[in-house]
Amino acid sequence: MDEPIIVLEPGEWLLWSGRPQRVVPTGLEWFRLVFGTVPAAVFAVVTFPGGLTLVVLALAAVWGPVLWRLWTTHRAVYAVTDQRVVVADRVSGYTRTWMDLTTPVTSPGRGGLGKLTFHPPVVTVDIFGFGLPSRNQQRPIVLFAVPDAGGLRDLIVQAQDAD
Repeated sequence: MDEPIIVLEPGEWLLWSGRPQRVVPTGLEWFRLVFGTVPAAVFAVVTFPGGLTLVVLALAAVWGPVLWRLWTTHRAVYAVTDQRVVVADRVSGYTRTWMDLTTPVTSPGRGGLGKLTFHPPVVTVDIFGFGLPSRNQQRPIVLFAVPDAGGLRDLIVQAQDAD
């Protein structure tokens, strides 16, 4: 598998690029797997005895999102520039770009690895004087298993101060 080519825009500086170092379930995902598997299987068997299909669907509902995140994270390549964040898939080449480089929220992890979350600005709609979030908000971009996440956050803050 070749690394996808992430083209820099004119005047753009690459701050950091890399891949997730260790792809494992997060704490909430472990909770979901441990405490969701048995109740989902029991519920499926009680509601429809002898229905193996329903048991498989119930287990897929518990395990599916966790396995999907692990699979997509394993294939990801990250690039952080002074203007944007890019997450590219190593296999398909699909890229997801965050055009506004905001200060990320960092979450420390084990072994010096951390998680950076870039939250979108919340777009609100004024309804009778109340600001309500509009539909179809952009999902945050999360960089998992980043070595020295705090150091990368500091690089981003320095790049923002230089602008």
